[in-house]
Amino acid sequence: MKRRDFLGVGVGSAIAATTVGSWPMLAAFGADEATAGDGLVSPRDVRLRIKPVMTNIVHTGVWEGPCRWKSVSVEDEAKYAASSFSNWSQQLKDKGLGRPGDVELLEPAQLTFDERFVISDAQWAKLAADSDRTDAYFVYPAGSSVSAYEIAERFKKPILLKGLGCRNVDIAAYTKARGREVFVSADENEFQRTVTLLRTRKAFRETRVLFPTERGLPAACSVGSIWDLPDLEKRLGVAVTIIPYRELAEHMGRAVSDAALTKRAEQAADQLLGQADKSYVDRSYVVRSLQFYRTIRQLMQQHACNAFTIECFEFCSSQLPEQWKITPCLIHSLQRNLGHASSCEGDLGSLLAMRLLMSVSDKSCHQGNSDPREAGTFRINHSVPSMKMNGFDQPDVPFQLGRFVASGWGTKVVVDFLDNQEKTVTVARVDPTARKLLVMRGRLVGSSGWNQDLIGCSVEAVIAPPEGRCDEFLKKRLEYGNHLQWVYGDCAAEMRDVGEMLGLAVEVIA
Repeated sequence: MKRRDFLGVGVGSAIAATTVGSWPMLAAFGADEATAGDGLVSPRDVRLRIKPVMTNIVHTGVWEGPCRWKSVSVEDEAKYAASSFSNWSQQLKDKGLGRPGDVELLEPAQLTFDERFVISDAQWAKLAADSDRTDAYFVYPAGSSVSAYEIAERFKKPILLKGLGCRNVDIAAYTKARGREVFVSADENEFQRTVTLLRTRKAFRETRVLFPTERGLPAACSVGSIWDLPDLEKRLGVAVTIIPYRELAEHMGRAVSDAALTKRAEQAADQLLGQADKSYVDRSYVVRSLQFYRTIRQLMQQHACNAFTIECFEFCSSQLPEQWKITPCLIHSLQRNLGHASSCEGDLGSLLAMRLLMSVSDKSCHQGNSDPREAGTFRINHSVPSMKMNGFDQPDVPFQLGRFVASGWGTKVVVDFLDNQEKTVTVARVDPTARKLLVMRGRLVGSSGWNQDLIGCSVEAVIAPPEGRCDEFLKKRLEYGNHLQWVYGDCAAEMRDVGEMLGLAVEVIA
């Protein structure tokens, strides 16, 4: 992926319009004021680039036979093929493909061939011109079946087919057997779902994580993270950029000493405090946390990253949080408001589960330590909910601001999870080898932290797994690790399918 494409240069205002939601001040509170945003493209703005292709046969002569029971002239056949392609192309341009916002539709192409069923170099050139930009080919396979497979084989990209007719089934069986990807949808609803999942996979593979650390992995405390970073990038496309604390401190120092930036941080803090139901933290600490937020966003832009994590125990031991009067909590919550994966404690397995959950649900997550509780339940407890847990395009959930440490600083978001019409939740985590995905559909039965001046990780969701399966789920964590992510709603099936698209072994408890 090109850095220019990644950072959205030249389309900043359009990007800001789709991701700002109710946070215009914070979206503009960044490194690139000219675009009304901070230059970072949210993974929500990833589009699946689909190239529609119709194949047609135009015979070299006139005859009838077992596959041609009514012949026409060469000229009429060519005219019919051209008309069919023109009508199909216009229909696609008028109606689009997939769910609005999921797809960038590339210019449709027509490949023709004669009765030898050989696609010429001149015809292939019609697809080669933008093959680097294409994520998948939507194929209308008129004239032959083998041509559809040859598109998948030649460009090593998935092909999409719509309808369970005999030709599509035949193409799918052969293409799969030859080791290439093909997705056949029974109807328009299934097609839209498939496109959404492929877009989710693309966003996942484009995850670029900023990780400030001196120690690296494994972390001192949260050892259940993915640690084999070269393998992670090779297999799944996820890259991690490690920077030293020195670089983080230099940028934070400039943010704190910048008078103009401080004024903007104060304005953003006033917006945040004004929208909060209640605050237990002093305004000056909110301002300082927003200066840290700006620092992280600028570093992400500088290193072409779209996700963030930091290991809390190592960071605490550096005493930089004490010096700056911040914890990472608010940064994680605000990043998720804009669709960026941002997770606690350097835990990449948790971060990648977050990326998948947020993409398939179009909602932000809550992450936390997982511990058994009474009566077949368990808790997820960290102070990192966000305001977009009902959906990125939905009104914010009510929130309060709390303090993390006893002396009063460390701004964090508090949400009353039970104060929500939706009680079904989906929980997930990727294992330390980045080869397995655990998914559970459960029910929210409790929460705590609201209207309480609590310190530390004190925003808790209590979840009940399917009846009789709590012990099974809790023991599965021995293979997957501690931190869990959850979202409102049932997206277990979508998580299973996109996990399999990524080549992960998926276990679902539902």
